[in-house]
Formats: sequence, C-alpha cells, structure tokens
Amino acid sequence: LELIKNKYANITLVLLLSMCVLLVVFTYRRFIVSKKRNRELDYLAARDSLTNCYNRRVLFDHMKLDFSNVKELEQYCIIMADIDYFKKVNDTHGHSAGDSVISGVANILQSCVRQNDIVARYGGEEFCIVLHQVSNSQTMRIADIMRKKIEKSRFDDIVVTCSFGVSSIEFNAKTVIKK
Repeated sequence: LELIKNKYANITLVLLLSMCVLLVVFTYRRFIVSKKRNRELDYLAARDSLTNCYNRRVLFDHMKLDFSNVKELEQYCIIMADIDYFKKVNDTHGHSAGDSVISGVANILQSCVRQNDIVARYGGEEFCIVLHQVSNSQTMRIADIMRKKIEKSRFDDIVVTCSFGVSSIEFNAKTVIKK
C-alpha cells in the first residue's frame, strides 16, 4: 500500500513539474513575442510612415536631450529643407504624386548624412536635419549636395527644387525653442 502511495505521489509530482515547465516555456515565448512587438511599436511611434524619417516629436526629444548640456556641444548644426512650390505639385499631379515627391526627397536627404545624424519630417513638405560634430562650412556643403541631388532627380517624372537654411550652435543658441 505504501509503494502505491509513493508511485501516485511520484506521478503527481512529475505531472506538476511538467505543467510548471510548460507554463514557464509558454510565458517566456509570450514575453519574447511581446518584447518584439513593443520594439516594432516603438519604431513606428518614432517614424513618419510616408518617409521613414523621424517624426517631429522625436526630433524635439532628441534636440532637448542634446541641449540639456549645451556647454558640451562644440559643433552642432541644423539644416531646414523645404520643397519649393509643393502645393503646386499636389494641385497639378495629385496627392499620390506629392507623396512620391516627399518620399523621394526624404530618401535623398537620408542618403547624404551619416547614420548617427537625424533626418526628421518637420511638417508637410519640410524636413529638419541635425548634424553632430560638423562645422558650418561642412554643413553648407552638405546642404548644397542635397540641393543639387534633389534638382537632378525625378519623382514620378516630376522635377522639384528645395530651399535650405543652415544654423549652428556657434550662433549662441541656448535652447531648442526660441523664447
């Protein structure tokens, strides 16, 4: 009788242990899937869906972080880019063509900067590019390269130009937003 009790106790323990192992494996797999999904959601929340550039919120978060210790910013330049007469592109060729132009311009802007620089869609057809450890003259050359590449490109057989503005930390900026 005692052996039968031990046999059933052992079987019960094995079954409980097996259920615990299955529960741990199931929980771990759900955790991994959840973690992957959260990474995807973080990526989507930080990006503009049309251009895959950072969005304005991420741009300002990044700049506020940079300006949190403004004394350490030695070379910090910003390029603002605006597609010229973009409303005319939408009115003449339609919004789908306009989206193609915006996406194409964004691709060119991203191809002209380093991986650690920031290209963000600032507004409808406006972009902000943040360059770290780049001088004013280098930034001017980069903006000119961007301008020329965009002028030479065709987006759904549409030729556009962009206007660029350059600013630098050397102009005594102290905050991200002008007070």
